[in-house]
Amino acid sequence: MHVLHLILAIVVALISINNGVAIAAKTVLRSESNDYPALRDSIANGEAESEERRGVGGVAGGHGGYAENGWGEFVPLPPGTYEGPEFGGPHGDPFTDAALIKSGQKVLSINLRAGERVDAVILTIVKPFGGERTLYHGGDGGDMKNPLTLTEGEYITVMEAHAGDHDGSTRVKYIKFTTNKGNFIEGGTRTDKNGTDTAKEGYQLGGFVGRSGDELDLVSAIWTSIQPVG
Repeated sequence: MHVLHLILAIVVALISINNGVAIAAKTVLRSESNDYPALRDSIANGEAESEERRGVGGVAGGHGGYAENGWGEFVPLPPGTYEGPEFGGPHGDPFTDAALIKSGQKVLSINLRAGERVDAVILTIVKPFGGERTLYHGGDGGDMKNPLTLTEGEYITVMEAHAGDHDGSTRVKYIKFTTNKGNFIEGGTRTDKNGTDTAKEGYQLGGFVGRSGDELDLVSAIWTSIQPVG
């Protein structure tokens, strides 16, 4: 009789332990399920912070660096090039000419579409071994300016840009490019938020990094070595 009572007590104890384990397991699973949205949000916030730290446009570099293209990929800048500071705001889609340019290239002309603000920048280049290419960034609004055609030994060495508000967003409102011979092209409306980027000795304007949509939202110059590098 005592043995039977002992067996029954053991069975009851085992059932209690099993139920306790099951309840604990369910509690853990429920806890993980409840915490998942918070974890997901935390990961999302972390990614957002990473994007903010990375910033818009490219990462400036002396000889090299990276710039973001329209597919969210980071394209390395070729040897003998570097990116200048950014002007404008974080709107539109990212673009970069990093994969399209080389040191030692020749710039044939530069043009703008502009009215109250800058709608587009247009740079026509020839690579060192031939092949003409037009780098066009922005929309088709504003007025097309008369192109600034460069002569032999002439290089674009200064970019001046002004930023301002348009429809609640920061845009490039004015831009001016000046050559080593004092010739220039400009367009848009000047503001008090402006800056000037001048090429290092032996460098010229070779392309752009920035953001654009129907107009030019943000721009920085890619300066390329006048002489081939690498």
